[in-house]
Amino acid sequence: MENLTASEIIDRLGGTAEVARICHIKPPSVSELRSSGIPPARRQFLELLSPEAFVTSSEAVDGHVSDKRISKRALRTKLGLSTDKQLAKVLQLPVEQVSAWADEGMVPALPQVMKLLGLTEQQEPAKPANDDPDADRIAPIEVA
Repeated sequence: MENLTASEIIDRLGGTAEVARICHIKPPSVSELRSSGIPPARRQFLELLSPEAFVTSSEAVDGHVSDKRISKRALRTKLGLSTDKQLAKVLQLPVEQVSAWADEGMVPALPQVMKLLGLTEQQEPAKPANDDPDADRIAPIEVA
């Protein structure tokens, strides 16, 4: 199994500014994490928050292979968009959030992005719970 570097993980999470926002720290601190590594407790927090960012190309999460992810530049090109403002409008996200993603970094696996990429699984509607466990065994009785 290949190990991801701290820098790769930060890029997959949306870049320096996004990780700083998530962790409530300043961007220079995140830049330092790129070189010194992500401390185990912070790494565990980030992994719980976005497990897809920690998946290697040979692993899968929820049936989705991580190499199907896409960079922000490639996503804009695929959608025929030229600016972050246009991409933010399509994704229904704040422009500041989309602008914080690195152009060559992986786009976070947000539901809007996954839907655009066609990576969401169609779930069957939940069946209502049967209140009476014997309902299918009881037959109507005719009384004379």
